[in-house]
Amino acid sequence: MFEIFKIFIIIILLIYELYIYFPFLKKIFIWFKIYISTKYFHKILIEFDISAINSKYGPGNFIRAVNQVLPFNWGKCCFISSKHIKKYFYPDFFLIPRPFLNQRQLIEFIRLKIIDKFILGPIFVPKKWNDFPNKKIWKERKFKDLLNLTKGIAVHSKRVKDYLMEKTNTFKLEHKFIIIRPCTNLKPIKIKSFIERKIDLLFFEKYADLNRMEQGKELLNLFKNTSKNIVTIKYGSYNKKIINELASDSKFIIYFSFFDTGAIGLKEIQNHGVICFTHQKEFVIDNESSFYISELASINNIKLAFDKIMIIMERISKLNIKTEIIAKKNQNFNRCENSLIDICKSLS
Repeated sequence: MFEIFKIFIIIILLIYELYIYFPFLKKIFIWFKIYISTKYFHKILIEFDISAINSKYGPGNFIRAVNQVLPFNWGKCCFISSKHIKKYFYPDFFLIPRPFLNQRQLIEFIRLKIIDKFILGPIFVPKKWNDFPNKKIWKERKFKDLLNLTKGIAVHSKRVKDYLMEKTNTFKLEHKFIIIRPCTNLKPIKIKSFIERKIDLLFFEKYADLNRMEQGKELLNLFKNTSKNIVTIKYGSYNKKIINELASDSKFIIYFSFFDTGAIGLKEIQNHGVICFTHQKEFVIDNESSFYISELASINNIKLAFDKIMIIMERISKLNIKTEIIAKKNQNFNRCENSLIDICKSLS
């Protein structure tokens, strides 16, 4: 057994040396490492389901972005795409980011005694924020059962977790929630300096669950009465090329969304070095690249939100800030390896 182990080590070292000089061999080495790690060193193997990779908007973006960094090893965990599952890989858990699970399948998984290997989400519930749990939707009606039966339900933030627990009275099952940050691997080739950027403020509107169009209009009018150059974008009305062009030329963004659980689009914009104002705490990374403005979520305090934002914009505009540093900070936080690390930590 010891001789076999020595042979494995020598082979690994040889492959390592080879892929330094021949980068295309890197993935072969990773696959070999995963096989050895899971078969002989008892690492946890997690299959990441990519069946919904062509989904539109945030869900598809998240799955495509994570798929870009697979296979991936960290700590005690190995992650592989469902596309590359072979007969010699036996996953310990199945992560299904956008489950299209029906009740018949659920019954079958229970019968096969594998339901406790499933991690469902983070693109799972709620379908409509204010309607959750909707009794007409079986996975929301049976949410407590699903939470109890599976390895866990994945969500994008503590805010979402707390909301789901409150609505379903599942506080005793809090340990079954797995927080996975939304992510993007976007790294723009060129990051414009702050002074080069022509757009002072991007105003991003999204009213998926709550209609705050009146407050949005009020806030936008306040900014239009200033000397700031404002550009408005609405969720679903732009493509990647347009958003990247706008982001590369913008200094600040107000993320006026009701509500967002992932906000992949915002993260892509932030990766250009755009400074964010938001009423959702989970989108604030630090006190340099993003700012929490609670009044943005109010009905009657929009003027106060405007005043706070203007003060911060004026202060930052007088500083010699480095947008390259802001962009790098966001890119490091938003990279998809971190999402997989979140999962691994939750399994400890």
